[in-house]
Amino acid sequence: MTITARIRRRSALVLGLVAALLVTSTAPASAQFVSIRNPVISQRADTAIYKHSDGYYYMTASVPDYKRVELRRATTLQGLGTATTTNAFVAPSSGALSGWIWAPDIQYYDGAWYLYFSASPNTARFDQRLYWIRNTCANPMTCSWSAPQRFNTGWESFQLDAATFVNRGVRYFAWAQDSPSTNYNSHMYIARMNGATGITGPAVEIARPTYDWEREGVAGVVEGPSPLVRNGRVYIAYSASATDSRYKLGLLSAPDTADLLNPASWSKRPNPVFQTANGVYGPGHGSFAVAEDNTTDMLVYHARDYANPTPDALTDPNRHTRMQQLHWQENGDPFFGQPIPSGVTNPGIRGQFSNRCVDNYNRDTTLGALVRLYDCNGGTAQQWEFTYRAAGSYYEVRNRNTGTCLDDLNASTAANADVGLYTCNGSNAQRWTFQDRGNGWFSLRNVAGNMCLDNYEWNAANGARLSLYPCNGLGAQLWRHG
Repeated sequence: MTITARIRRRSALVLGLVAALLVTSTAPASAQFVSIRNPVISQRADTAIYKHSDGYYYMTASVPDYKRVELRRATTLQGLGTATTTNAFVAPSSGALSGWIWAPDIQYYDGAWYLYFSASPNTARFDQRLYWIRNTCANPMTCSWSAPQRFNTGWESFQLDAATFVNRGVRYFAWAQDSPSTNYNSHMYIARMNGATGITGPAVEIARPTYDWEREGVAGVVEGPSPLVRNGRVYIAYSASATDSRYKLGLLSAPDTADLLNPASWSKRPNPVFQTANGVYGPGHGSFAVAEDNTTDMLVYHARDYANPTPDALTDPNRHTRMQQLHWQENGDPFFGQPIPSGVTNPGIRGQFSNRCVDNYNRDTTLGALVRLYDCNGGTAQQWEFTYRAAGSYYEVRNRNTGTCLDDLNASTAANADVGLYTCNGSNAQRWTFQDRGNGWFSLRNVAGNMCLDNYEWNAANGARLSLYPCNGLGAQLWRHG
């Protein structure tokens, strides 16, 4: 059957389907095209972002001199890079908070703003302890913050990286702290919160650095917990190993119905989920935000543009804030992928074998136009909007040039089936799921064909045809963003 005949047949079917659907429903809203120029903010590490009901993003982060808690706000994520800053707290010249200030976090609870951070005396800069400050103004940029108060965790030792979250109406506090029972640098703990400024009940260890990749260059580190509750589970991303190019993200998870204070409820991924790649070194202290559409999940992290910090990993100032879309696998777990290279504003879908991108070839707007490979260039023909449908753990993949969707043409289940662009209609032929293939590579499985997007002939030339083939995890089916 010719492509023209296929199009005619599908057009008749789709028109009938659309007519029926319009009687009872409208198409779900799509997500946004994520277009972020990285790095977003220079020399800001351990970034935390809170999107408030006033439409502003509020951001705090570690600054290079470690002497203040800084705050900024903007109506867009990219706009945070040029936003005006204010200091919520500045370290005094002496006393318990006169040394280093690390990794602040910002939250809005019970009608007030809270900043949590760790600080130390200048006479013992690694004696980090947790503190909080409070602000009751609608815009915390314009009013003074309260004096710092200790956030007590139950015992005295090196502690940092506060993070709070709510699951099923219960507020929790997660953090990293040295344990007297091991020689590791830090373990991860969780406890229930008693209001916004303290914990109640036991502090429970939920992770320690048990894998070799969590102990590279250090005695062992798990730190920087960042919680995200999605798809019936509680996820906590964390950072591990030395804070140079070996820094990376790991992942804990538990069912959201489980007892989160029971260590047995938590499982830890055996391999890192995000690490150095594509000229981005030591990505770490990952946190989460939502894009301007209030739908698209975003990964926020810091990294350097070179491998070897000078004079050392702690005092080199060039850890920059970066952002990119966070995806979801077909089993409902997050997929972090690989860091997107600096300066790549509109990342395409790049093949491992070909090193070329999925393309609306010749910018053909004809319904049924086949997608092909072409040199990655960031043009609209290579820009794809990934809209997540949580109910089925699948994505609709829309091309920015045509406004049409990536489609298993004719919903074929035959190996080497055509993949093209067709009017977005929500059918199984336009449903794609992420399969994690390790080291940040993914495969895209089509639901209708139950096959993966494939460079079928292992042809790396411009214009090479793409198709569907039984999923096998080989290089012709491996893709990344960037």
